Amino acid sequence: MSPLVRRTAAVVVGCAVAIGIVRLLEELAHQVTMPAGLDPTNIDQVKVALERGEFPFASLALVFAGWLLAAYLGSRIAMGIGRARIASIGFTVIFTASVIRDLTSLPHPTWMWIGGVLGVPLIALGAAGESITVRGL
Repeated sequence: MSPLVRRTAAVVVGCAVAIGIVRLLEELAHQVTMPAGLDPTNIDQVKVALERGEFPFASLALVFAGWLLAAYLGSRIAMGIGRARIASIGFTVIFTASVIRDLTSLPHPTWMWIGGVLGVPLIALGAAGESITVRGL
């Protein structure tokens, strides 16, 4: 397999894993800590609840933890499969852009903006420093 194909596949796999982690923890946040009477599939209700500060801290913290865990594992996977730091950098750019898109789509508290815009890329790039290598790809 050529290095370009391997690195591209590494970024795609890293992103897929990261998205799965974020969705899993978002679903857990919805199941465990959702405000009473709120339909998490109704984006207008979610937007209003976020604007009013009705979401419990635990719910927001689970989503934030999902971002950080996804950044760490996605970057490790991209680096391990891609066998080059550029795969991790590609993953970091794409995943950070995804987090920023999430932040702009709904009103989030300031601490989530800071953690998302600064913490996610720092965790992702730091995770690539000691990545595992997947053999045989």
